Amino acid sequence: MNIMPYNPRKIVLTIITEVLEEKKPSHIVIKREQDKLGYASVDNANKSFITRVSKGTIERKITLDYIIDQYSKTPVKKMKPFIREILRMSVYQIIYMDSIPDRAACNEAVKIVKDSSFRNLSAFVNGVLRTISREKEHITYPDKEKDLVKYLEVMYSVPEWLVSFMIEENGQEPTIEMLEHLYKEDKGIAVRMNVSKQPKEEIVDLLKKDKADVEETSLADHMLWIKNQGDVKKLKAFKLGLIQPQNISAALVAQVAGIQPEMLVMDLCGAPGGKTLHTADLMKNTGKIISRDIYGRKVEIIRENAQRCGFTNIETGIYSATEYDKQYEGMADIVIADVPCSGLGVIRTKADIKYNVKHDNIYELAEISMQILKNAVKYLKKGGVLIFSTCTITKEENEYVREWLLETGLVEKSDITPYLSEDLLAIGDNAKTAKDGYLKLLITEEYDGFYISKYIKK
Repeated sequence: MNIMPYNPRKIVLTIITEVLEEKKPSHIVIKREQDKLGYASVDNANKSFITRVSKGTIERKITLDYIIDQYSKTPVKKMKPFIREILRMSVYQIIYMDSIPDRAACNEAVKIVKDSSFRNLSAFVNGVLRTISREKEHITYPDKEKDLVKYLEVMYSVPEWLVSFMIEENGQEPTIEMLEHLYKEDKGIAVRMNVSKQPKEEIVDLLKKDKADVEETSLADHMLWIKNQGDVKKLKAFKLGLIQPQNISAALVAQVAGIQPEMLVMDLCGAPGGKTLHTADLMKNTGKIISRDIYGRKVEIIRENAQRCGFTNIETGIYSATEYDKQYEGMADIVIADVPCSGLGVIRTKADIKYNVKHDNIYELAEISMQILKNAVKYLKKGGVLIFSTCTITKEENEYVREWLLETGLVEKSDITPYLSEDLLAIGDNAKTAKDGYLKLLITEEYDGFYISKYIKK
């Protein structure tokens, strides 16, 4: 088969243009391009380059713009999108990638511009990049002592309003710690083992036979780090349905619910299916799980994963969790409501979220959560369990919604301490809050920012 020539930097340009200019979700665009490369004659070095520069440019957008604006007569905001993105990706290579010679980053950028309809701007691009290359050791950044918020915005590439908001919500030191964790080296890919399918020891042995570098974690049950795999889908354990990629924080949702075989469980916002699959594993493929989502393609992904894992107790459907389905009134043993949220807890892996979320969105999402939770309580039997969770760190979407829920008088909080490991309980205020029925996990390199709370229906 003849493979058409490709330019790794042009692929990066496609990705970052769609994400930063057209506001498409980074994880979807990057995965689409990675999947394309999976079938082409592309060496691993180029695949790694494409992923690194795409993610890095997106993560560091504000920092890159700050640098470019110091050496360009035309502000970044007034540039043509094509030129803006060429400069961003090239400056990322110059500042953050020692393995790429500066002259290569400059020359390749100029070639791409000369091959485009903006060839008349090639000299401008060349001049800006070579100046930044020459001056990169002398770039002046905001003074931390004079303006902490501006300093954090530029150094960690988080919008100024969001930095201020995070400090207001969580305090100065916890916010700085979270921002530092955004750029720490990944521990690997977190996966959860389906131990109802095969014992943990046998799954680990199978992974090691596949030459996977495996490390166990004590922060959540049956979780592993796989360190040397770009794509876990190639592993035999994945193909056999023995493992499922899932963040440690997300794995705690079903873990604290007290799920038992033969239950009726409803997962109201089920996609992409990690919590549904975890529930099926805990139920040992018995009982019934009703897993729904508003988007058909996402529901199809739940079905595909359930089939791969061999779980037959999952009933999927396209349904909005804000709409009440009377046929299930008072029937569920457990309802999981992992509600739509601002996603600020996952900006380590989905960096574009921090640029697109607006302050008003947070309040709107809290209102949606309340509507979903009203329905969730109605689905429960008396004494049934409600799990309310989000992948964000704002009080408006978490603590304030929890207060509202308890004030309805329909539910009472439930201690989750027995379901958590000593190592997790030893972190921060976890031991205290778990006793009170909730966890607020801030962003680290080991897990996403997450909020999990548990209630019993009166």
